Amino acid sequence: MRNFWRNLAQPLRRNWRRATLLLVSISAGYLALVIHPQALFAHSLQRGNVVLYARTPLPPEAVPILDDAVRRISRSPLYDAARTHHVFLCDTPALYGFFTLWNKRSGGVTDTWAFGNAFIRPTNIAHNAVIGASGVEKAAPRTLAYYLAHEVTHAMSADHAGRLSFRKLAAFQTEGYADYVAFAEPVDLAQGRADFIAGTADMDPRKSGHYDRYRLLVGYLLQERKMSVDELLAKRLDRTEIEHELLAARLAQ
Repeated sequence: MRNFWRNLAQPLRRNWRRATLLLVSISAGYLALVIHPQALFAHSLQRGNVVLYARTPLPPEAVPILDDAVRRISRSPLYDAARTHHVFLCDTPALYGFFTLWNKRSGGVTDTWAFGNAFIRPTNIAHNAVIGASGVEKAAPRTLAYYLAHEVTHAMSADHAGRLSFRKLAAFQTEGYADYVAFAEPVDLAQGRADFIAGTADMDPRKSGHYDRYRLLVGYLLQERKMSVDELLAKRLDRTEIEHELLAARLAQ
């Protein structure tokens, strides 16, 4: 009987080792591609400190789009011309899902844990547009240039705050500031507050997928409260408290 169990256990151990080795190999290969996606993207374009990668040649229209994105992020005090950012245009939903996993329905994702690589879902560069998960192009003002600036701002913010500290910030701070930079214009606080009170669709991030509510709060802190970006990203802030303060504030004309 002892020999029976021994003979049974030996192939199980061998299969377990093989399965473990296979899993480790797959994980290592995936991690290598996440760290260095350039292996899958043969074409690139650099403008300023942002490099845009694609699997097919980038058309001439990509140049002014990338210039626009760099212009937007360069207005942020976090901008560092010496820090190169890498953004990868995924030409299929499957490739985008491969890199973004459970965030595969988003417009863009940035690895703020370690390397700062950003990934954008399929695009129509000729239209300066990102194609949403529904297959419909995202409308202006959320252009491709907007998405590029939004994702690179996440990388700049994580660099500035520190990886762990950045992950502890509230969503309205991280997404709101990325949107604030990507829109490249001050927030109309009075109109934004009116939309917030009215409960317009864009003011609900879960329903709309937009960060207007968060951008409004960040705009209030930066424009009305005169908070610095350093202070905005220094610690986690209470969103509900800021919303109540905004509703009660006498906004400057």
